[in-house]
Amino acid sequence: MENFEEEKTLVLRKLVKVGDVEYDSLQLREPTAGELSKANKQADPIDASIVLISLVAKVPRTAVEGLCQRDLEDAADFLGRFSDASQKTSGMSSQI
Repeated sequence: MENFEEEKTLVLRKLVKVGDVEYDSLQLREPTAGELSKANKQADPIDASIVLISLVAKVPRTAVEGLCQRDLEDAADFLGRFSDASQKTSGMSSQI
């Protein structure tokens, strides 16, 4: 299995503000099965990524919706590595 980070602090390129709360980073880790299940219920892949990032980072969906495209892609790419590793070792497939 490929060696990669299991947790990551993603420093955002652009600050996201939701109400009075400002987000300048996201704490990411390997998603749980339940989080993957909730995210995979979304019909659109971008919505699935938004839901998964929100669940894993424990931030409101509106905060993730406020991410710039590059930050969204960086977070989704980090979380996608776990699915890639899982597919290589167990043959499981995932939409995310």
